[in-house]
Amino acid sequence: MSSCTSFLALLSIGHAAAAGPRDPFTWEPIRQLLSGWKFTTEYAVSIGTAEHGQLFQYEGGKFSMETQIPTGSTSKWPSAMMFAGLVADGTIASLDDPVHKYLKYWTSNPLDMRSEITLRHLLTFTSGFGSGDPGDDGNGRAARKWRMIKYGSAEPRVGNTTTACNEETGEISECARSIYEEVPLIGRPGHVWSYNSNHLQVAAGLAVAASGLSIEQVIHKYLFDPLNMTQSRYSGKCPEFAAGLRTTGADYARFLRGVVSYKFPSAQIVLESEKDATPFNSDKYGLYGNYAFGHFLLCFDSVDGFTDACADARSHFDPGAFGFMPIIDRKYGYWFEVVAAEFPPTGSYPLSGIPEYLAVALKPHVEAIFSQHPPESQAHLHHTPSFGTEMSIADVNYCLDCKLNPDNCS
Repeated sequence: MSSCTSFLALLSIGHAAAAGPRDPFTWEPIRQLLSGWKFTTEYAVSIGTAEHGQLFQYEGGKFSMETQIPTGSTSKWPSAMMFAGLVADGTIASLDDPVHKYLKYWTSNPLDMRSEITLRHLLTFTSGFGSGDPGDDGNGRAARKWRMIKYGSAEPRVGNTTTACNEETGEISECARSIYEEVPLIGRPGHVWSYNSNHLQVAAGLAVAASGLSIEQVIHKYLFDPLNMTQSRYSGKCPEFAAGLRTTGADYARFLRGVVSYKFPSAQIVLESEKDATPFNSDKYGLYGNYAFGHFLLCFDSVDGFTDACADARSHFDPGAFGFMPIIDRKYGYWFEVVAAEFPPTGSYPLSGIPEYLAVALKPHVEAIFSQHPPESQAHLHHTPSFGTEMSIADVNYCLDCKLNPDNCS
C-alpha cells in the first residue's frame, strides 16, 4: 500500500473519530478492509443500531442483502425467540412451565427426568435430549463415528427422522412426540447441554399445542409478520428449526434490530434470552462460548473457558455452517452480520470457516468506531511484517495476495 493511501486512511480514521458512526465517511476503513478480502467474493456485511437502523452496508460480487440463502445453524436464534414469543403474549404462562403442562402425553412422573423439562430448557439446549450419540457435541468427529457404527449414518438424528420428523413428509406434533419417545436424555435437564436439533423441534410441538395454531401460522404470527420478514421461509412441511431457515441479510437485520432494541418479542423476554444458561460449561474449552436462547455468548476459541472478560464483553453470536454470522454487541449497542452462503453460486469454499474468521476479526474494528477510539480502529488496518500471536484482516489479505501475486510481497 502506498504512503499516500496510508495517509488517506489515517485521515479517514481521524474524521471517523470526530464525526461518529452516523457519518458514512466513518466506515471507509471498514470498506477498505472488506474490499481487500480475497477469500470470499460473494457476501454482504451490515451494521446498525436500534436507534438509527443500518449504518453501514457492504455487498461483494453479485451478492446483495436481498439474496435469499439457507442459514444453517443461524436459524437457531430467531427460532428460539419465535417460540419465546408465546410467553411474551401470555399463550404460554412462563418460560419455566413444564412441557407436560401443554403436551398431554408427556410424563409428569417426578421419577422420570423428562417431567422436569421446561420451555427454557428447550430454548437453551439444556433439556437433556441428545442427538443420537453420547456427549454434547453432535457435530464432532467422535459423535459422527459413533452414529455411523450404531445407525449406519453419521448424520445427527432428529427424533424419527425417517417418518415423523422428515422435513417434507413429517408433521411437527408427531415429530415432537417421536423425540420424546425415542431420544434418550444424556443427563438431568438444566445441567447438561447438547447442540442439536431436537430441542427446537419439541419447542415447535409445544407451540402448536399451546396456541392451537398450525406450525405455519405460528411462524408467521410470532416471527415473520411482526418483523416484516417477507423474504424468509422455513423449508418443508415439518421444518427443522435449528437449521432450516432461508432468509436474506435484509430480513435477518430486521430480526437483529428487533432484539437489540429490546422490542422483539418483548423487553423481558430479550433480557431472559441473553442470560448464561450453561454456567456449568464455563471452565471448559469452547470454540464459541456459553449458550443462551439459540445463540452463544461469544467467547471465541478460549482455552480458559468462558472468562470474566467474555462475560463483560456482552456479545451474542449465532454462527451458521454456510457462512452466515450475526452478532449483537450489548457493550456498544450495535448489531453486525456477515451474510454468506459458501456453495455455488454464492461461494466455493463449503464449510471453510472463512466468513466466521472475517466476522470475529472485523469486530474489533467495528467496536473501535462505536467507542470512538481512533488508535484502536487504526490498529492492524494495514499489514505489518512483525507478526505476533494474532493475525489481522489486513495480514490475511496480504498473505493471500502475496501467494497469488508474488511481486506484491514486501
